[in-house]
Amino acid sequence: MRLEGRLYSGNLSEIQFKIEAALDKTQTLVVDLDPLEKFDAAGAYMLYIASEKARENNKQIILFCKENEIVKRVFSFVGINYFSKLTPLSFNTF
Repeated sequence: MRLEGRLYSGNLSEIQFKIEAALDKTQTLVVDLDPLEKFDAAGAYMLYIASEKARENNKQIILFCKENEIVKRVFSFVGINYFSKLTPLSFNTF
């Protein structure tokens, strides 16, 4: 799943619904955050909560960000880990 545009306090419920709907169809959901133009701590927290909820249901959400400096700064600020490379090993270690 690619998140594009904005992920911030103004649209969290809409994005969370899309993530949960996508996760209903799979055990592992990779969320590409590189296309995001706006991202805030509320968005990062929602992703964290969604990941924890998935884990409680024996599923996983992998947060992927290779180049987006805004996303990297927000994750660093709030202390959330993400993947910058995806390999088969990544799916086993998340």
